[in-house]
Amino acid sequence: MGRPPLPVGTYGKIRVYEMGEKRYRACTLYRDYDGVTRPVERIGRSRTAAADNLRKALRDRGRGALDGEITPDTKVAAVAELWLQEIDESDRAVRTKLAYRDVWNRIGVPAVGQLRIRDMRVSQVDRLLREVRHRTGLGTAHHLKGILGGVLGLAVRHDAIDANPVRGVGRARSSGKSEKVTVTTESLGKLRIFMRDSEDARKHDLVDLVDVLSGLGCRIGELLVLDWTKVDAESGTLSIEGTVIRIPGEGLVVQPHTKSKAGMRTIRPPTWVMTVLLRRYETAHGEWVFPSTRGSLRDPDNTRKQLRAVVRETPWQGLHPHAFRRLVATQMDVAGASAREIADYLGHERVSMTQDVYMSRGVTGDAAMAALERLSPPESCG
Repeated sequence: MGRPPLPVGTYGKIRVYEMGEKRYRACTLYRDYDGVTRPVERIGRSRTAAADNLRKALRDRGRGALDGEITPDTKVAAVAELWLQEIDESDRAVRTKLAYRDVWNRIGVPAVGQLRIRDMRVSQVDRLLREVRHRTGLGTAHHLKGILGGVLGLAVRHDAIDANPVRGVGRARSSGKSEKVTVTTESLGKLRIFMRDSEDARKHDLVDLVDVLSGLGCRIGELLVLDWTKVDAESGTLSIEGTVIRIPGEGLVVQPHTKSKAGMRTIRPPTWVMTVLLRRYETAHGEWVFPSTRGSLRDPDNTRKQLRAVVRETPWQGLHPHAFRRLVATQMDVAGASAREIADYLGHERVSMTQDVYMSRGVTGDAAMAALERLSPPESCG
């Protein structure tokens, strides 16, 4: 009669072998949660150290790949990997998936990866987020909070903890030491003059870029992926149907969808925006409306850096392309455009579920075009 198998999650006798001077190998058999018994070993400088290292590894061993069991003693890093796998298999934007993994690997793993699920209390999460906000900024803290919320929510679904501690953490707020740079209808004219007088702005092809952003209010990645097939001069419309992202190991690629479904839109911008685009088309070389200096796909991150460098030590220091998104939304609001019209033009996810489900989106929008005509640059600015 054969020996009965090890119970799941247990190991057999630990054996230690001498490998050389002050070098020992401890090994045993461990039955994983998928029912498969596997050899496990660890090295140490003494018999005791090798055996202790092995016991620690066995104690911390993750769940099997088949059932994905999560217990209060499971390490946070192991649960995070399961959650990230779920995200990878979802229909979320590639950039979002990459951002989650980057923030988790850089910030989350060193901070809490080796803690057990049972150790993740509200005070622990709150302290971590405050530290991250202080060290790296509010944006990273928001990202990490979202990740931890998903990871610990997965643990709740597996009954490893009773409640998600992230829900008890207060809302992260800025320290107030720095304010976002805004562009108003009054300051836009001065900014345009500054950009046209700046040799660096002309060198980096930022003059027209700023003009077009101030009329479209689109995301920078959406603008840089715009090609001439998406610009319809006859109808006075352009289609925004993707964005530019950077994938590690691959470089810049076109993501064939925007941040949300609502971002896939055809808009009717003010006539002066179309005038700028048609002027560029007359001297264009290649497919992109705003290409890199080599005529290839342009990097949004590099473009942001170039913009920040050009406006350094000016009233617009710290200017971000998103400032033009706020400018367009404000201008449309002041002109009396509805929330639905503004959301459609900017490609926001929704104003409300009812409007999203029961109101159709066509070409937008005459109201937007009329509201933004007054942001037209002076003819003398070309």
